[in-house]
Amino acid sequence: TPVNTDIQNILIPSRNCVTQFPRNSSFLFVTEIVIMAEPSSKKAKTEAVADFGVFGMGTMGQNLALNISERGYRLAAYNRPDEFQARIWGALERAKEEGEARGKTILIDAHTELADFVASLKTPRRILLSIPSGKPVDMTLEALKPLLSAGDVVIDGGNENFKNTERRSKEMLESHGIHFMGMGISGGEVGARNGPALMPGGTRESWEHVKEVLEAMSAKAGDVPEEAPCVTWVGPGGSGHYVKMVHNGIEYADMQFIAEAYDLMQNVCGFTNDEMASVFDRWNNGRLASYLFEITAEILLKKDDQPGCEGFLLDQILDQAGNKGTGKWTVQEAADVGVAVPCVSAALEARFTSAQKDLRSKCAELYRGKVGVDDLPLATPMSDYDKEQLVVDLEKALFAAKIVAYAQGLSQIQAASDEYKWGVKLSELTRIWRGGCIIRAKILNDISDALKTNPDLESLLLDEGLASELAEASDGLRAIVVKAVANGLSAPGFSGALAYFDGMRRGRCSANMIQAQRDFFGAHTFKRLDKEGAYHAAW
Repeated sequence: TPVNTDIQNILIPSRNCVTQFPRNSSFLFVTEIVIMAEPSSKKAKTEAVADFGVFGMGTMGQNLALNISERGYRLAAYNRPDEFQARIWGALERAKEEGEARGKTILIDAHTELADFVASLKTPRRILLSIPSGKPVDMTLEALKPLLSAGDVVIDGGNENFKNTERRSKEMLESHGIHFMGMGISGGEVGARNGPALMPGGTRESWEHVKEVLEAMSAKAGDVPEEAPCVTWVGPGGSGHYVKMVHNGIEYADMQFIAEAYDLMQNVCGFTNDEMASVFDRWNNGRLASYLFEITAEILLKKDDQPGCEGFLLDQILDQAGNKGTGKWTVQEAADVGVAVPCVSAALEARFTSAQKDLRSKCAELYRGKVGVDDLPLATPMSDYDKEQLVVDLEKALFAAKIVAYAQGLSQIQAASDEYKWGVKLSELTRIWRGGCIIRAKILNDISDALKTNPDLESLLLDEGLASELAEASDGLRAIVVKAVANGLSAPGFSGALAYFDGMRRGRCSANMIQAQRDFFGAHTFKRLDKEGAYHAAW
């Protein structure tokens, strides 16, 4: 059947091979194609010329491959022969087009045979996996093991559970002498293409093998000429994936704070999208400067481009937030190491609540006009003076909450590092988070400096400089929580941040009552303020 097509190749899969036809060929689709391969003795030997390999040509894989190649490394790319095989040719097309547009040579060797892909890599081989987490990684490693040699390095660049990475790292090294690394990658598809923040974990030897390439492809942050790569060796085993998990937890919290600020401005104050965009843009030029504030201003102004639709796109987006698991893992793992992360858990639970759209709609109908506060949005907008005061308080609330969220996340990482003996340096993590990643923010400069000055800092709340700023901003956080509660607006992120801050400021809290109750009904004993030892009372 004659076919006209603009794609580079038409691919017809058989049981064991992929047949390629030139552009604009005439061909017949048949149920099965049987092709006799040449005997291996006659097949040309693949030359080991590639510096680095990327396995998986999805959106992230393509962007990472193009990034690495653009830095001057010869790259081998592979995508398994399945329904997504055409991605490999898409990578070649992009390499050609983007290389011409940027005036650079982007050299990618495409492979559809796994053995050829591995054989094309110089030793020790360095392969980055850009594939879904879980079982696909285990299956890929099983396919790679017979083709790799001791000393080779395989990097999992997905959002994997750190416990799986710990297991794979141990198994691969002990049974085959192959280094397996788990690397967090932050920055989305744009960051992957132009420079992400990278959080690799694995053996020190494996880090030395991949350090040069990872530093070249990563984002850069700092003042010229002291710009530094946004990558560091996190530690052994699954430390890199653990750190990325908590990074995402902090990201959850930051996004929740912004959503609550948006909710207050829109539904309590009566701000328009244009007004809110202006406020976020102003904040992004101050101490709240960050990637998330930058894109929020753009999101607020985006017009709906669907045919026949008017107004802003944001107003037509369904109010159900998804999650892919890293927020849940952060909360679960925080519980395992005994660290409170209420900002993250509040953000996670807010997403769960948002997912219950039908239930929320029924409750809205049932309780309308019956709970002692006006229904949202408020019918009477605020005066300009009150609006401006709320903006001042919101700026303080967002700043204070951000510090608290970082304090919680970093405390969790430190506790896990102590538990698993990883030796993670928090000052290095906050340094590399300053560029390329989703949570990059101006405040990270101060946080990184504080941790560099005092590597043994028990909590960010104890740094004098940050404590001074947090104390000054806390009245705004308190005012915003009061404002939200008084108007029946749920603000779990801000509330969680304030509760944590107030709880940490208490030299003596109410837990003595809880412990007395535990001893009353379960004889769990208690400790006394005035004497050593454990006691049980005859209640």
